[in-house]
Amino acid sequence: MSEITKTEFSIDYDQLLNDYNKVMSNHKFNEHNQICFVNTQDSDNDVYQGTGDIRLSHSNSYGLEEKDFTKFNTDFNGTVFEEIYKTFPHKIGRMRLMKMGPKKCYWLHNDPGLIRYHFAVVTNPGAFILYEKGNHYHIPADGYAYEMDANTNHTALNSGREDRIHLVLNKL
Repeated sequence: MSEITKTEFSIDYDQLLNDYNKVMSNHKFNEHNQICFVNTQDSDNDVYQGTGDIRLSHSNSYGLEEKDFTKFNTDFNGTVFEEIYKTFPHKIGRMRLMKMGPKKCYWLHNDPGLIRYHFAVVTNPGAFILYEKGNHYHIPADGYAYEMDANTNHTALNSGREDRIHLVLNKL
């Protein structure tokens, strides 16, 4: 597998952008710049429960595992996010909107055993996912899911002047 590959799974991009704007009219990104659509079975509809890095103690999802996230947040029923959750060809754990502001970069890291799927919601030509070995990828806002191997060291970089927003699904 290439580090990032365009899949055959797609949704209507205009509907994605429209439903994203609806979500943002009712919710704000938290300190992790994330909103999560999937909760654990014993949780109420909490858009922040699955946010952050599961491995870090200051994260809302610390101590949980991807397989714990099994209940779609019913606040988002009737949206493209529910459609993706129900029809995606792979079983997923967390499903999050992730925002990276302009002139930002994540630290170089890996996510052992994890495959992710990215849908670009809002992007710009300066937004990339970079791998330690030198490959870099721009994910276009085209409605397609892009499969990402998160096992090897990588980072995300937004060298643009606008936010970069991705819908990210973690494969179980």
